[in-house]
Amino acid sequence: MLLKQIETLINERGSAAVLGQHLALLRERIGALERENADLRAQAQEAQAHVQHQGDQLRRFAQDNPEGWRCDGCGSADLARTGSRPDPTFGALGIKQAAMTCRPCGAVSYFTLD
Repeated sequence: MLLKQIETLINERGSAAVLGQHLALLRERIGALERENADLRAQAQEAQAHVQHQGDQLRRFAQDNPEGWRCDGCGSADLARTGSRPDPTFGALGIKQAAMTCRPCGAVSYFTLD
């Protein structure tokens, strides 16, 4: 271990009292760095979990709402297709509208399909 090597050098090369104090300071600083490292690792794990959640949500949005339509009520893109209906104007020509329900507010919006 690094501290053992430093301690050996202290005993071989100088005042044990002065160098011993330096070694104690080094141990204290190493302990603080180890605690900081543990905290940073925990923060990184939390960030990775958040990124994973956001990626999952984005994939769900892309799957459920590939056109990127937005809710008429709140503007959210978190829509799920819940049905369809004939287009009010072009229904006689076989044109349909997708019924999309907004997950956050529950409003139903209609979008003409290609």
